[in-house]
Amino acid sequence: MYMESITYHEPSLSNFDLYTFGEGKGPELVITAGIHGVEQTAIYTAYQFIDYFTQHPPKGTVRIIPIVNKPAYFNRDRVSPYDRIDLNRIFPGNPSGTQTEQLAHKIWEVTRNADYIIDLHCCGEHGSTYIMSLYSEYDHQYTLARKLGIENIVHTGGARGQLFLEACHEGQQAMLIEMKGGQPDGVVDVSTADSTFKKLKDLFRYTGNIPSENDVEDKYVQFHHKMTTMKSNRHAFFRPYMSAGTRCKKGDILGMLDNEKVQAPFDGYIAAINRPRYCFSGERMVRIAENNM
Repeated sequence: MYMESITYHEPSLSNFDLYTFGEGKGPELVITAGIHGVEQTAIYTAYQFIDYFTQHPPKGTVRIIPIVNKPAYFNRDRVSPYDRIDLNRIFPGNPSGTQTEQLAHKIWEVTRNADYIIDLHCCGEHGSTYIMSLYSEYDHQYTLARKLGIENIVHTGGARGQLFLEACHEGQQAMLIEMKGGQPDGVVDVSTADSTFKKLKDLFRYTGNIPSENDVEDKYVQFHHKMTTMKSNRHAFFRPYMSAGTRCKKGDILGMLDNEKVQAPFDGYIAAINRPRYCFSGERMVRIAENNM
């Protein structure tokens, strides 16, 4: 194992740490985390793998960037304080652009040889763990999801500039995992990190980076359509009746907005649901994805 700190621009926060494990004879898998600096369950999980592969060298090559966006991380924010640009909307970046555009370009460069890219993110303390996928366009997304075994796979909305999305378009096998935690203030959900760590080890067995005597079996997973966001239509108190990470039937009461029922518009998966609070008009209450039958 070796680690190098790659500086792409002054000042000193314009760098990221790249950990490389293995001897290069076999598949290359890259883990990225901290593209959004506040999403720290993802960062914690990446460091778990750094500890693991330090003790258990992989076959092939595993490269890990635990904190991609250091300026955002040290500012406890989603975006860099330098230019306020969302890093996960601008890949492959620009070597002559702003600080964040240069960062995207350098991350893009160091991930070009990877056979697999696993990009770890967080969707908030009120959220749950699921995969964002482009399964309608790439068959490998089905295979990776079933080997990994995170039960719910949501079709991406398709916003360009995401690392995993642009990598897929370039012919790489890539996926984005949303994990509980991160917002607010970089909270780490340790149980989510531990669960994702264990599941990802199975994926590494499938890719061949972790030796295994047996084939990795497919797990049961459910694919869903793109996310629907249900918003408050007025200033009112929202009280949730269901929990993030659960499934619902059409008509189920998801919560109450004052005395009005907030009902599920279809059979689906509740990716995130707000805790009890006063909502203003236009604020999100629930994020839900319809089952793909």
